[in-house]
Amino acid sequence: MREMIKMGEQRSFKDVLRENRRILLAILLLPVIGMVVAIPLIFIRAPQNFAIAGILIIAMLLQYLIVVFFIMHRIDRLTSS
Repeated sequence: MREMIKMGEQRSFKDVLRENRRILLAILLLPVIGMVVAIPLIFIRAPQNFAIAGILIIAMLLQYLIVVFFIMHRIDRLTSS
């Protein structure tokens, strides 16, 4: 349960990050949702461009997910220490 913070009391970066971890990760994963939505839209609206666009979107999606997982790992290490 969240503790009430008194006015003027200082919280550390670790505490703030620990409390808001899910919100941060949700914000970081918003582009992934956009890329996943773009794949069927391209397939429906412009199937002739799907091969190139699909490959590019999947490549960017994989790279972005690797970065997000790296950030998640760093957050876990920072908040656990």
